[in-house]
Amino acid sequence: MALALAGAATLAAQSAPPAQRPASGEITTLEKFQVSAVPIEQQILPTSRPFNSVFGTDMSILETPRNVTIISREQLSAIAIQDVRDFSKLTSSSYTRTNFGAPGNPDIRGQSGDVFVNGIRERITSNGNGMPIDFNSVESVNIVKGPATAVQGVSTYVGGFVDLVTKRPSFEGFKGSSFVTIGSYSTFKWGFDVGGPVSKELAYRVSYAGEDAEGYYYDQYSKKHSIYGAITYRPNQNYELFMNAQAFYAEYVENFGVNRPTQRLIDDGYYVTGVNSNPAPVAGFPQYFTAAGVPIIASFGVPGGPAAPLSDPQNSRWVTSGFPVSNRMAYGPAVKLDRRLRLLRPGDNSMGRNFKVQAIQTVKSSPDLTVVNNTLLTYTRRDTLSSYHYSEVIDPSFTAESRLELQKKLGDHSINFGAAARYISVKAWADFFFEPAAVWDITKDRNFINAYNSVNFAGHFAAATVPGKPERYGSTLIAFGSPSGADGNISNAKTVAPFAQASWKIAPDLTLSTGARVDFMSIYSRDPFTTVAEDTLSVALPNGNVSLGYNVSPTVSTYATYNYSKNTAGAAGNGGGYTAFIGRGPGGTAPFVLDKTAFEQPSELKEVGMKFSLLNGKLFIGTALFDQTRQSKPQNSPVATYRYRGFEFEANYQPNKYMYATFSYALIDGSVPAANIGFEALNVTPAASAEVRPNTQTSGRVRVQGAPRNQLNALVSYKYDNGFGFSLNGTYTTEMNNNWAGTLVIPAQYQIDGGLFYNTKKWGAQLTVLNVTDEKNWSPPNGVYGNESILAEPGIRGEVTVTLRF
Repeated sequence: MALALAGAATLAAQSAPPAQRPASGEITTLEKFQVSAVPIEQQILPTSRPFNSVFGTDMSILETPRNVTIISREQLSAIAIQDVRDFSKLTSSSYTRTNFGAPGNPDIRGQSGDVFVNGIRERITSNGNGMPIDFNSVESVNIVKGPATAVQGVSTYVGGFVDLVTKRPSFEGFKGSSFVTIGSYSTFKWGFDVGGPVSKELAYRVSYAGEDAEGYYYDQYSKKHSIYGAITYRPNQNYELFMNAQAFYAEYVENFGVNRPTQRLIDDGYYVTGVNSNPAPVAGFPQYFTAAGVPIIASFGVPGGPAAPLSDPQNSRWVTSGFPVSNRMAYGPAVKLDRRLRLLRPGDNSMGRNFKVQAIQTVKSSPDLTVVNNTLLTYTRRDTLSSYHYSEVIDPSFTAESRLELQKKLGDHSINFGAAARYISVKAWADFFFEPAAVWDITKDRNFINAYNSVNFAGHFAAATVPGKPERYGSTLIAFGSPSGADGNISNAKTVAPFAQASWKIAPDLTLSTGARVDFMSIYSRDPFTTVAEDTLSVALPNGNVSLGYNVSPTVSTYATYNYSKNTAGAAGNGGGYTAFIGRGPGGTAPFVLDKTAFEQPSELKEVGMKFSLLNGKLFIGTALFDQTRQSKPQNSPVATYRYRGFEFEANYQPNKYMYATFSYALIDGSVPAANIGFEALNVTPAASAEVRPNTQTSGRVRVQGAPRNQLNALVSYKYDNGFGFSLNGTYTTEMNNNWAGTLVIPAQYQIDGGLFYNTKKWGAQLTVLNVTDEKNWSPPNGVYGNESILAEPGIRGEVTVTLRF
């Protein structure tokens, strides 16, 4: 309703005159939105529409005591958004690590963030890796920096969250469009978007998008189909039902990137060749001995003895898992790498299906009371096999959440209170215990990059066959009487959470916001293969916030915010489930039980900011200083306290319907105790170069891996009366550490994208060119693989989109 009113006001009104400072004692009122001569669908100013992603109720960006970026459909189209990593082109503090080329969640402020749909948390992924976001249903995106508030509750991810605002039906008459996109590397996309009123009370919208593409890298492909439907039902002015449903199918190839990263590879593009020179295993146990004749059983060791005969171009028959028996390497010369190569076997793929149904009911019981019920159901199945070797089967993940809100006005004050109920059920099998990524040579025949060829693969550590899939492996949670560190699980969790979020006008220009919530959570988890590890656990997880906002003038506001919560960051299981077992098991010192502390990891945010709406509402500027800490307890590792401090600046300028520009900058200093960074994979001896090594610092703090200290972006778009126009987008990041030791360093780099377009009322065409200057950029993986992986970003490429409107 608010958006429809905003659109009507925009079309009917002229730009508001400059606001004057009120007389002493008068209340400074911040507008819910500002009217403009720019059509609402083309607006990029965050002051142009209210939003409810932070506290659940409609607020203007000026009065919201958090740093928020609002990304319009206009901006999403201008950058030709592909996945969550593209958010770095439009907002500060969002640089997302590669996550095997399939990040399901963005990184915000240097750490994983959540994904919401119309204010409700969607599926949870594993370490941010999962099915890609489907943007077919998305109208706009609200990016909130910092943990979720009392309205949304606790989570595994506390860096921030993106709220995907989905497309809504219109009552203003039938509208439709269809498009076709043809691009580089055999890219083909198509779709349509139609909708309108069925009656005065009912309207609908249907949107479909498909994709069939090969992509920049060799043996890459992407096949996607998405169908989205929505209805809005308004039988009277006091009731509205908005329902939407979505089905998304994606088949694609994950992207581990280039293995064997070295500084010479980063700087000059040279890749170290060579395969293993492992001996054949001996009969019996143990199978391997060091050169000194010491058996390699539980401690890391390099096998001795003569090399086995070369089995194939990758010598795959003799590959070991890398621990405890390291892969003994015989390196060849360094060669100039074709950047379209990456670690995979042709035919590797990932397939996922995701279904969502949501219903939002809004009832105006009285002028001062609005009741909102928001319910979301999701269902996900995912299957991934990478022959180097990683295997994952999620079958399935199911979530259901319903939140009841009572939004009450109390004179100048307001309160949003209610309760939420959430249920999640996951069955997931995963195997990463035979994943010697650095042993393979991607310049040789990649058809032999196949761990299944190895004599050591069958029966490897913690391995068990996935039920119903005898050719696939997962890992047991328990191996040799101890927790193995695997993340497969069969788990479910039930949560009931009362909450209250209030806004108190304590002086004419001073507002106090307070919020509190407790998630009463009951968890069941077990090993996906046996019940040797099986337990239930109950926790009460608090989430509280307090903010003070001061209106300097009708167009300038300041705020200070504090948020504290406890979260499940230490218990993340594959597929969004839960697993965090400790103990020594039957016959040992203690039974296997869930570690309660892993479900109660604290996060704390301190933030101050200032916001400006200038030039008669044509320029918006937001700034923030923040200090955030969070605790994380990886399995079999001590608690680590991560700390992030930074400054953020964002500006949006739209003087008229012809032109807009955005700019954002972030400085983030992230660190963690040097002794608590967790596991780092390195499964070969020797490494490809001396700088490929784990962190050896044991005191003090080290810089968080995989994030730039400084990043900035800018976007400008201009269109002429004759329908032609152009856009230009640039991003810049300072150097990043690819590994925790800080010995593999990605230098400062930039990317420039450009577009030309032509639009009429009936049709339009757009040419988008990405990486115009063909920069040879790199991106880091998550910290576990910092010594074994780095992503060569795609070079220059383009696509042409033709759109018909009817």
